[in-house]
Amino acid sequence: MKIAVMGGGIAGLFTAFYLQKRGVEVIVLEKDRCGRGCSWDAAGMLAPVNELEFQELDLLRAGVASRAMYDAVERELGDIGMERAGTLEVGLRADDEGFLRRLHQFQVAQGLDVEWMSGGQLREMEPFLAQQVPGGIWSAGDIQVDNRLLVDRLRKKIEVDEGKVFEGEEIVDWEMMGGKRVKVIGKNNHWEVDALVVTVGVGNEQLSEKLPYKVYPVRGEMIALEPPAFPFLQKTIRIRNKIIGNAYIVPKKDRILCGATSEEQGFDPSNTAGGLMDILRKCYAAVPGIYELRVLDTWAGLRPSSLSRLPILDREAGRPIFHLNGLYRHGILLGPLLGEALAHLIMTGERRSEVESFRFPRF
Repeated sequence: MKIAVMGGGIAGLFTAFYLQKRGVEVIVLEKDRCGRGCSWDAAGMLAPVNELEFQELDLLRAGVASRAMYDAVERELGDIGMERAGTLEVGLRADDEGFLRRLHQFQVAQGLDVEWMSGGQLREMEPFLAQQVPGGIWSAGDIQVDNRLLVDRLRKKIEVDEGKVFEGEEIVDWEMMGGKRVKVIGKNNHWEVDALVVTVGVGNEQLSEKLPYKVYPVRGEMIALEPPAFPFLQKTIRIRNKIIGNAYIVPKKDRILCGATSEEQGFDPSNTAGGLMDILRKCYAAVPGIYELRVLDTWAGLRPSSLSRLPILDREAGRPIFHLNGLYRHGILLGPLLGEALAHLIMTGERRSEVESFRFPRF
């Protein structure tokens, strides 16, 4: 069986990875370089506990299940920069504490491994936290990976296992051949396959007309800082404040990531002065020690989102054309679960229970 995966981001690469484990001949078709879009721009947090909103229980269950798959992913791919340092979710003012305590109670009710900590306890764990931090939630089970290393490892694994990866191949159309096979048409080449997996993210205007759903670009701006020479942050810091909003600080071995905005500004992937100022203001309020750190890089990416903010994993009726899209902020976290679940759907026709609600939108 030969399957083309259109899109070489985290969704496409994980789908190809799990299809190959089932013995499928895989072709990955990427218009630029694999993983250099939204997957490259992420922070690599595997933090389903802290991504949780009160109404997002389906996402929570999927995130917890997907995070558990990363141990096996690391064993197969090798070093993916996995760090098991946990996450601190903190407020900035005394009036943030009420919301965080309610969130903590909700997390406990869901059976999550979380602990409430006072401001003093938080500063014992991370001395560089600001003195005004009143308290917060400690999530020991949250981990992170180096998302850039992850996508490169996935690409290499696919090629090592005799999959074909074509970069610089822009797909302009696809069509059915006799009702059973699919012809995938690029600007310079074409491929005939038994099934097509479409994981194009926000894609482009021409392709969006062929999708049985809408995907909306949500811009996220980010900043990378150079770590100081002395020991600094060890844990991911997630910031919740009802006045200036939410943010995060993610310490990596070679950089400290500060992010991120969430802007619906169309297809413009530009950094803005206001976006960068908002990020730094929030992160400085939680960790004043970032003030002297050198800026390594700034960038912006376009997250693909459905209107409901839920991922989309489904098959077109009567056609061997499958879609995985709308991963929004959760692509790195959900990549293993969604990739494996889509491979399972393609090969068996059955949906995993964890992705039951991630169907084509009905609105």
